[in-house]
Amino acid sequence: MPPRRKRANAEGSLFYRADRKRWEARITVGRKEDGTPIRRTVVGRTRAEAFERLDNLRRSTAARSDLPAEMTTRRFMEHWISDVLPLAAIAQTTADGYARIAKLYVIPYVGRKRLDQLSPADVRSMLASLRGAGLAPNTQRQARSVLRRALRTALADGLVTRNVAELVDGVRVGRQEGRTLTPQQARTLLTSAREYPYEALVAVLLSTGVRKGEALGLSWADLNLDATPLTLSVQRSLKKDLRGAVYVSEPKTTGSRRTIHLPGSLVDVLRRHRVAQAAQRLEFGAGWGGHWAPLDLVYTSSIGTPLDPDKVNKDVQAITQEAGLGTWTPHELRHSAASILLATGTPLKVVSEMLGHSSIRVTADVYGHLLAPARTEAAEAMESALWG
Repeated sequence: MPPRRKRANAEGSLFYRADRKRWEARITVGRKEDGTPIRRTVVGRTRAEAFERLDNLRRSTAARSDLPAEMTTRRFMEHWISDVLPLAAIAQTTADGYARIAKLYVIPYVGRKRLDQLSPADVRSMLASLRGAGLAPNTQRQARSVLRRALRTALADGLVTRNVAELVDGVRVGRQEGRTLTPQQARTLLTSAREYPYEALVAVLLSTGVRKGEALGLSWADLNLDATPLTLSVQRSLKKDLRGAVYVSEPKTTGSRRTIHLPGSLVDVLRRHRVAQAAQRLEFGAGWGGHWAPLDLVYTSSIGTPLDPDKVNKDVQAITQEAGLGTWTPHELRHSAASILLATGTPLKVVSEMLGHSSIRVTADVYGHLLAPARTEAAEAMESALWG
């Protein structure tokens, strides 16, 4: 094998660490005021992996010259939120959620630590502090998850040599069975909702199981109310970002873009809603809906603009309270729709497709406790077939 050329400082060095069974690459990215070199190190399980990380670090050094060599975790997380998250291939609401968790549950607890000195013990201390503050296990899990995702960027950029969040055990989150309306309660709610402008929205949430954002993003073109079969097509979702701006986005998962068959009584409700909306449009006159007009949304304000998702939460809860059922959220109406379907014997696969879950496993994990009667019936059928 011909001797390898020695790399210059700007190119970095690459060698195998037998004691760690890892390839290690180092690069000089600058010098301190006293002239001391500022070096960064990356590691990889293979030579190619370490070399790739070295190249990534070298390319990112110039682009990230505004970041100090000895930065705090706070400074890095702020950079990650403002410069990295916007480029990630994730939904805006997901990015907003990550940023919120980072600001509330990560930075306050580990933000003062130097990034390159952050340790697994610091992460465990953060989780212990969150637990001591009475925050739910799921919040603790999300804090570790967001920190782990951010540190992957730091690792790729050569700012740290390991992802300390990955070295800490995850937080155990017990699965809680969500509450659901009984069929009788659901009928009571539908009857009470007739007195409100949200009747059609409540009816769709409760009878189709669509997500709130999917319902608010429906266009009249997505509804087939005049032919057989009667259907609703989920094509988009209405969201609200942290700045309060409402926008439409792609459905949540690949399985979320789907077509749902509608019960005839729901179609009657939607037709009445269309007539009422047409009257509002006529009364308002030109300019109805503003720049939202081309989308021709099913659910709109009195001036044709989209409904505010946060206001919808409050209004639906008010309607359920007026119905004498207590406070129920739009998501719980979706949950109730699934439960009612399963209780009537609808196959799990059909329910999963109707809800737009990414897989039937997700549906089974969430609603498996509702399948006990069906399992009992299966056992009784087997008893009859083999021993009856």
